Amino acid sequence: MARLLVTGGAGFIGSNFVHHVIDHTDHHVTVLDKLTYAGNRGSLNGLPERRLS
Repeated sequence: MARLLVTGGAGFIGSNFVHHVIDHTDHHVTVLDKLTYAGNRGSLNGLPERRLS
């Protein structure tokens, strides 16, 4: 299992990438986002917490 760091993971493209990685791999994902106008924590709702930090 790999560990990935996704910058901008709460934005539109980043959150879709995170969802894809979680759905199709066994990787653990760490999301780093400044949460400015484009970032939305709600974009990551529903993801398993054990694979996301």
